[in-house]
Amino acid sequence: MTTIHRFGLPTHHTDPAWVEYTALGRAQDREYFGPGWDASPEAILDRARRSLDRHEVHRFLARRDGDAVGCAMVRRNLLDDPDAVDVSVYVLPGHRRSGVGSALAAAVRELVGDLPVTRATAWLLAPIPTGEVLRPPNGVGAVPADDPGVRLALDNGFELLQVERVSRFDFAAPLQDPAEALAAASAVAGDDFEVISWEGAAPADMRADLAVLQQRMSIDPPSGDLTVVESRWDAERVRYEDERLLPTMRRWRTVVRHRPTGQVVGLTELNRELTNPEGFVAQEDTIVLPKFRGHRLGMLIKAANLEFVRAV
Repeated sequence: MTTIHRFGLPTHHTDPAWVEYTALGRAQDREYFGPGWDASPEAILDRARRSLDRHEVHRFLARRDGDAVGCAMVRRNLLDDPDAVDVSVYVLPGHRRSGVGSALAAAVRELVGDLPVTRATAWLLAPIPTGEVLRPPNGVGAVPADDPGVRLALDNGFELLQVERVSRFDFAAPLQDPAEALAAASAVAGDDFEVISWEGAAPADMRADLAVLQQRMSIDPPSGDLTVVESRWDAERVRYEDERLLPTMRRWRTVVRHRPTGQVVGLTELNRELTNPEGFVAQEDTIVLPKFRGHRLGMLIKAANLEFVRAV
């Protein structure tokens, strides 16, 4: 028999439900990527607590015969897009196609029906397809049509609107040496642009420019047929995000500054869990202001940041 248990954010990371919930998140990542994304329950709880004033989050556990075999989450961004929710459902491989996912989805539907929202987005992980595929309206990318997660989403009224590919960079044996890419991009960019790299919090005098870049990042990347709402950033939000992430993560950032104006016009970020020092380095945002595109600045800062991380 499957039972669904909804629980709130605990006071301590050793709370049994929290331990089960984070273990399921770890199992999901390991299913597709191995242990590279592992983070401690304590670090995950710390980041969750630091987001309480900006995100409304609801969490569920599915238990079968007393064991936690699945989980779900509903997240509402109160600051940028309070009319929408992001939802996720995960079930351990040995318990799929047995009603656990449907039970979690029903709990999610009931909850969302009571929220003042107009749409829901679900991001799910799927393997590279080998058989019949499902494609988004723009025809870019595909997912396996028979994947349990894909089927569960379709059965609950979702439609596929965009596919994103996850790629991996090998620091030990890169397909292209970032030093060579950096040299080539520098030759195109010329002397009007200065590259600056640092680890940790953003300098106070850069926060306003970084806020402009982060706000552009919310709407500039391709989004297929998804509804995308522009986020609102200012210098204070840049400082807030550093305070939220830096207690549990290392952050490396590289920017490019336009020397004639002094404006920071490009940004790229790499993060890594402090509790998993052998884990993946995550490539986060890379953005260049539209006015300054066409000078290889994206390649310039991304290659420079990879070189910076490799050096440290």
